[in-house]
Amino acid sequence: MKNLLLVTLLILLLVSTSLGLTAVAENGKTVILNVNGTWKYDTTSEWRIVRSYTGSSSKNTDPFSISGNPWRIRVISKASMLTLALFNASSGDVEEIVINMNDPGTDETYIYRKGTFYLDIIAYGSYEIVVEEKIK
Repeated sequence: MKNLLLVTLLILLLVSTSLGLTAVAENGKTVILNVNGTWKYDTTSEWRIVRSYTGSSSKNTDPFSISGNPWRIRVISKASMLTLALFNASSGDVEEIVINMNDPGTDETYIYRKGTFYLDIIAYGSYEIVVEEKIK
């Protein structure tokens, strides 16, 4: 029984390393698991994750800063209605409605301005939102 468990763990380790598992570091950069168990930064990615949000209710996000152009917001929604309004964090003024979905699905929008912002999320159902900044 012990040998079977050891063999199973070894197979899982080999499969996971051959699949090139990735994760997101605290700085938003993607890292890749090497075969030897160490991690390295993914230098092929054009985008850095600034923030990601999941939920199923309406809320305001924390402020996030964007220093490059362009940047984008990607959404996967199971909500019957999802609206994202972009606010200027320093003035509190609404910049624009960036996404407005009336059915479940996916969407993305590209934004061409720098600054510190937050999102007002209005949702009737679950969602995943990723804010990304172009780095290349």
